[in-house]
Amino acid sequence: MKKLLIISLIFTLAVFAGVFVYRDAKAEVLPWNVHFTLRFDDVVCEYDLSKEMQPYVKNCDSRAFFRGAKGKTERVQSLLEMGLPFEAVAEYILPGFSALTEKFRFVNCAAKDAQVSFGKKGFTYVEGSDGREADFRALFFAAIKGCGTKQSYLLPTKTIKAVTVRQLQERTTLKGSFTTSFPNSSANRIHNVALAADSINGVTVRAGETFSFNGTVGRRTEERGYKNAKVISDGVYADGVGGGVCQVSTTLYNALLLSEVLPKACRHSLVPSYVMAGFDAMVSDGGADLTFTAENTLYIQATMDVVGKTLTVKVFGVPNRYKVVRKNTEQRQPFAIREIVDGEKYPQLVYTDQTLVVRGGSDGVTSRSYLCYYDGNTLVFTRQIRSDNYKKVDKIVARGAMPRPSQPSTDDSDSSLCA
Repeated sequence: MKKLLIISLIFTLAVFAGVFVYRDAKAEVLPWNVHFTLRFDDVVCEYDLSKEMQPYVKNCDSRAFFRGAKGKTERVQSLLEMGLPFEAVAEYILPGFSALTEKFRFVNCAAKDAQVSFGKKGFTYVEGSDGREADFRALFFAAIKGCGTKQSYLLPTKTIKAVTVRQLQERTTLKGSFTTSFPNSSANRIHNVALAADSINGVTVRAGETFSFNGTVGRRTEERGYKNAKVISDGVYADGVGGGVCQVSTTLYNALLLSEVLPKACRHSLVPSYVMAGFDAMVSDGGADLTFTAENTLYIQATMDVVGKTLTVKVFGVPNRYKVVRKNTEQRQPFAIREIVDGEKYPQLVYTDQTLVVRGGSDGVTSRSYLCYYDGNTLVFTRQIRSDNYKKVDKIVARGAMPRPSQPSTDDSDSSLCA
């Protein structure tokens, strides 16, 4: 009997002990609680929902304090679907969460994009660096998922990718290049071409900006260094300050066309010798201009080859969608050659075999200009961009009026002496 009493007492104590142990374990686990430590480098902070919720415990049911991971997640999703900002929802479900995250704002650093600069010597690139941002959203959902046990987290972060030099190089590819020559130009004309080309060399036209050739090059005056050279004026070639600048505008115009840019341009009254009909771009101070608005940022480079007497303009930017080919059709009316004799005006011309070209000739031309767009070797479409009529100008040659006298024989030997 005594033995049975002892056994019964031990069993009762064991049951009570089990209850106490269970209650203590349950009190420690709290399956609804969110309890974690958060670390980044040497900074460590602790969050405990059971403490943070005390001022708001009267609203515990609506705020899902005592719900488990599934219940909290469902409540969060319903609030987010209502259009509430994440930060407000996180603070509503886990009060004090925003105060915790503020302690880790130092983790954030902005991305530094690579930089490109463009000038007369071409492109210069400087590499950037990626940024970093604390991923508090990922932390929040991980914390909810870990309901009921104390967790330890290393602060999750997101990398903010910076624009790289390689990406910039992909946006600054060669789009179009065009070359014209000036083999017979005077020194003054070559000087003017070089001066105007230098004005557009290294120019950047930002997306949405409008480029003006006249606005970029400026007025062509002697004070600005321009010299007298042949210009096309009212259907004739005449001397004028800045002669040759139109070759620069024309070379740029064609480089732009090959770059899928359609500028506004004016034609000359005569067909220039350095480009086919329908693809010239005449400019003048305070008058005709070459303009375009950039859809994407464009970079213009102009280089002179004084030895080879050529001018090349290149346009860089985002890659072309198509390969562009220029094409034209022409109907020509050949110029005639007229001879004049005017001893008073041209006293240096005495004999008929002495001539002087008073005015060069130029064919009359009716032309139509087209751009052909190719995808590889396949022609996708053709666009007519211009229809032009160029004036016919006859060539005028002055000559002397007198036949050149015959020269007397210089052989005065006597043939009879050889008999």
